[in-house]
Amino acid sequence: MPWASVEEAIATFQRGEFVMVMDSDDREDECDLVLAAERVTAEQMAFAIRYTTGIVCVVADQARLEHFGLHPATGRNTDANSTNFYVSTDYLPGTSTGVSAADRAATARALCDLSLPAEAFSKPGHLFPLCARPGGVLERPGHTESTFDLCRLSGTTHVGVLAELMHDNGTMFRRDDALEFGRKHGIPVITVPQLIGYRRQHALAAAPVVPSAAAASPVAAAPTAASAGAEPPAQAPAERAELGSGQPASRL
Repeated sequence: MPWASVEEAIATFQRGEFVMVMDSDDREDECDLVLAAERVTAEQMAFAIRYTTGIVCVVADQARLEHFGLHPATGRNTDANSTNFYVSTDYLPGTSTGVSAADRAATARALCDLSLPAEAFSKPGHLFPLCARPGGVLERPGHTESTFDLCRLSGTTHVGVLAELMHDNGTMFRRDDALEFGRKHGIPVITVPQLIGYRRQHALAAAPVVPSAAAASPVAAAPTAASAGAEPPAQAPAERAELGSGQPASRL
């Protein structure tokens, strides 16, 4: 099975289905399952947990994470690839213990809804936020930014889910493993370098405008006219606006 096209991956991601993203062999050399958070189901989350390390992350930008009262997991990041973990979280109204597939899916979907207040989320929890760089893969060529760029390119809410694929024996998926898994399960597989090339030629959807503290209160949680009746969770209209692709930066 050859690599899929970025266009195919974007269309699949937009439908709320899994995409696989393979890192460069001179970086992590690992493959992640990724999908849009706005419609993630308990069944999809269970699939991700079953075939990955079980550490499921949710990708968003800094403004969204801070809106929900989430902050960096450490004040001094010494990770080799500068992976920007934030404190873990659960969505309180829609979960029980927070660890089940259904609970983690509910938390991921809730992080798409900017009308929810920070108090709706416990810290710590069982879903691990990752803060994406604004420049996406052109700024940092990792799985975090790949997922974030797929959100922006597909026009979905700027929140994604990712988990690293792992064999039953505890070893990580490599290139051939990823292609075989994708063929078996009908999941398109792309690479980070492919996405970098695509990003250099296409514009992105801009980040949403995070509401003020007053607008984020439970009293102001009703959807706006722009979002009423829409299938995805509430989001600011600016989330669909166009943004330039920016400039590539050095690899981290």
